[in-house]
Amino acid sequence: MTASSVGIYKSIALHLVVAAVLLISVSFSPSPLPTMATNAPVIEATFIDAQAIADTKREQAQAEAQAREAEAQRKKKEAQAAAAKRKRAAEAKQAREKKQAEEAEFKRQKELEQLAAQKEQQRKEREAKAKADAERKKKEAAENAEMERIMQEQLAQEQAAQQQRRGAQVLTEVERYTALIQQTIKRNLYNDDSFKGKVCRLNIKLATTGYVTSIRILGGHDALCRAAESAVRRAEELPVSDAPDVYEQLKDINLKVEL
Repeated sequence: MTASSVGIYKSIALHLVVAAVLLISVSFSPSPLPTMATNAPVIEATFIDAQAIADTKREQAQAEAQAREAEAQRKKKEAQAAAAKRKRAAEAKQAREKKQAEEAEFKRQKELEQLAAQKEQQRKEREAKAKADAERKKKEAAENAEMERIMQEQLAQEQAAQQQRRGAQVLTEVERYTALIQQTIKRNLYNDDSFKGKVCRLNIKLATTGYVTSIRILGGHDALCRAAESAVRRAEELPVSDAPDVYEQLKDINLKVEL
């Protein structure tokens, strides 16, 4: 509430108090004599004061309404000015952002073009280097292949010679251990004159230690085969070579037992 409004309200209150006092004084005072002319001005003054109060109230109400209207107009103008200012600020900001975005996009495009050019240059350099490396590797591969071929031929010749020598050795060793196995069987074989001139063929499987894992009769004289099988089982272990290639020939061997 403004200071002017407070003053108006105080004035109205004062007038109301005066009017009330006057009305009370009129109501409780003795009735004047009709013949007395001195009381007429008092009643007229009372009505004059009430009219003045009403006029004052109306003027005060109009003043307050005008003040409110003026305040509303002022606030409206202030709001419009603030809105216009915000709008101008937003438009300026938008313009700045648009300019910054355009500058950033221009810069980005330039950077992309430079990057593309660098990548293209790097690609050409890689292709040239790859081509040179491929030619060098091709030449080296041809040279290495020729050297490998020569070495393989020499190695094959050496291996063939070694295998030939070892083959003869293995064959000799197999024959020797085969003879030892046959001798072991004959030592454990029950001697019977009826076995003379008879033959039995056996298949024997041996472990690396010479332990007999399997005996199978392939054919021959029945009695001799049964006796030979018993002789093998009594021996339990037969002579075998420690050399892997010799053992490979002995681990599953077919023997001919004859007396």
